[in-house]
Amino acid sequence: MVMNSKDKDRTVQILAGLVIIMLIFISIINPQDHSILYNFFTWLTWPTIFFIAGYYININLKIGQSIVLAIKRYLIPYLVVGLLMIVINKVVQLLQLNTWINAPFPAMRTGLKALLYGNGTPVTTIFGFFDTGIGLLWLLMALFVGTILTVLIAKVKKVPLAILIVILLAGVGFYLATFIQIPWSLEPAFIALPFMLFGLYYHRLVNWSAGTATILAALLVNLTMSASTGLTMEVAYTPFWILGTLTALISLAGLVVIANKLVNSTLLAKLANLFINIGSYFSLSLAVFIFIKTMIPMNNYIGRILPAGMISFIIIWLLMLIISFVIKLGIVKTVNVVCDQKGD
Repeated sequence: MVMNSKDKDRTVQILAGLVIIMLIFISIINPQDHSILYNFFTWLTWPTIFFIAGYYININLKIGQSIVLAIKRYLIPYLVVGLLMIVINKVVQLLQLNTWINAPFPAMRTGLKALLYGNGTPVTTIFGFFDTGIGLLWLLMALFVGTILTVLIAKVKKVPLAILIVILLAGVGFYLATFIQIPWSLEPAFIALPFMLFGLYYHRLVNWSAGTATILAALLVNLTMSASTGLTMEVAYTPFWILGTLTALISLAGLVVIANKLVNSTLLAKLANLFINIGSYFSLSLAVFIFIKTMIPMNNYIGRILPAGMISFIIIWLLMLIISFVIKLGIVKTVNVVCDQKGD
């Protein structure tokens, strides 16, 4: 099937909305109580996030321009959200508001150390053991580092050589993650390179022959792996290395086919537009949700009203999605107004 650039853009925009929904899902579900379901969506969520980032890399830009763009998309949101979390954390501690707002760091210094290092969870680092991480915010740092690495790899003219470099770097990431985590979420960025390269090359594709068989293969492979393990990007753990990467790529391809079918479906056009709206301003959507997930104890709020169960889980899921969407739109509109005023 021949794909034009508009169809591919809409496919990736739909994927962005789907992945925001899935990210919220795996962030609030209990992995111990629902391990297979959690594992299933990890094989879809993490590869798709990095695939989207790879798709939006403009290989026609100079390296310096690409780095500046990556800074705007990922590093600035990382620093802004991280510093905001640290400041609010201190205010919460001083005013003893822990019942209403989370305080993820024992002290400002600890939060700053985690922010500068980029570790998501307590890990062994090159400076010893860090007992505090920056939480889900690691994702923005990994996207920033992964984007720069992909930009450099994209300059390699021979595709087989570029793929070989990606495989070698992914292998290095898997190996290092077994005993230490180096700064700036570099290991998650390494193992995400195959997904980012897939996104980059998908942008160049003219013919896309994958169909229903790809969806079935993705479902079969994903369910088989999910019965035993999931994809844990935060600490750069992918079981069985090459097999795990192939599972993630096949699962990702199946999801791309589903998104593409939504693009071409007139019956599901409204659903497709809903996903596109949810996933708009992708890096901002990630940053806003990460802040809400880290700082707002939504479980505590709903737990005061409803007992734990399916209904409370769905309510929390929807509230997280709606609040993130509303705040994102508010930020976008505020920035647009400020920019218009400056232009006048």
